[in-house]
Amino acid sequence: MSTSVLAFQEVGDPLQPLLFFIHGGGVSSWMWEKQLTAFSSTYHCLAVDLPEHGKSKGQFSIGQSALKCLQLAKEKAEGKPIHLIGFSLGAQVVIDMISKDPNVAETAMINSALVNTTSFVRTGGLLALQASYPLAKYRTFAKAQANVLYIPEEQFDRYYEESKQLKRDTLVRVMRENLSYQLPSSFSSVKTKMLVTVGEKENRMMKRSLTEIKYTNEYCQDQVFTGVGHGYSLADPHGFNTVLLNWVTGERW
Repeated sequence: MSTSVLAFQEVGDPLQPLLFFIHGGGVSSWMWEKQLTAFSSTYHCLAVDLPEHGKSKGQFSIGQSALKCLQLAKEKAEGKPIHLIGFSLGAQVVIDMISKDPNVAETAMINSALVNTTSFVRTGGLLALQASYPLAKYRTFAKAQANVLYIPEEQFDRYYEESKQLKRDTLVRVMRENLSYQLPSSFSSVKTKMLVTVGEKENRMMKRSLTEIKYTNEYCQDQVFTGVGHGYSLADPHGFNTVLLNWVTGERW
């Protein structure tokens, strides 16, 4: 299905609160399939394809994606509570959504969001990306990347096909947005209950971003997922789902 040029997967009870999932860069809504399955009996669940990912068209930017996701979330929730869950690029979109509309969500789970990088990191990241782009067409290289991202065997073929279809200029534009993202000035005044997470084995820049996000807004709490790198929801879906459920229901905090 699609609306406002965003494709999405939708399951669950439309009378229940909405769990709104936003994927990371280079993948699409399928990364949340274990979450959609787990929560479909108790929540209204929706996972979008960001522009230029999966089945969505249009040109990607974090700001425009946030606006489109806001429109879709409000349309689908119809006044019910909204809980936002984003990973990596999708976590940046979540930050932008609640910065644009502080009242849209009851809670947000912001997983591995990169913010306020240095020009050295941005330049180096883009150069490395451009150099490695041709390798993405090779199955062996894609398999190695999938292992780093904890993509399970049953989802690898989908990941590989989407990787092959991603154009160079699209990838560079998406990564430039990702590496250049700055916390909006309005984020400090957001009062949404936010859980900010990072994997214990993620790089120093990602961990520094978690700290910056947490100390910019008093409504943020943080959690480090032990023993994993970038992609806890794929590495340990059950563990991730437990954390998410406790956060949404307030049973842990």
